[in-house]
Amino acid sequence: MAGLIIRNQAGQVILDMTMRISQNMGSVDTNGADGSAALPSPPAGKTMYYVVVPLVDLQREKGKKPAVTLSGNTLSWAYSFNPNGWGYFAANCRIFYGYY
Repeated sequence: MAGLIIRNQAGQVILDMTMRISQNMGSVDTNGADGSAALPSPPAGKTMYYVVVPLVDLQREKGKKPAVTLSGNTLSWAYSFNPNGWGYFAANCRIFYGYY
């Protein structure tokens, strides 16, 4: 059996794609600002997913990725960090979304 299983630090499965193949539907760029996007509905019986990919070097430039939520057909993201920290900024990211 081929696929992808992702577990959290406690060993709980948080994503199991061993039985279904994922389909990418699109992506959205955050442009370093909070926002949201309306997504098309997945086919019946499919589960939506997203993946956040930074478009800058987070280690070198002290960028922070946004927290992302997927509720129904709405993908939302928000940046949260201590603005008093030296050099921190909201990093531009690309959020890929799709279903499996």
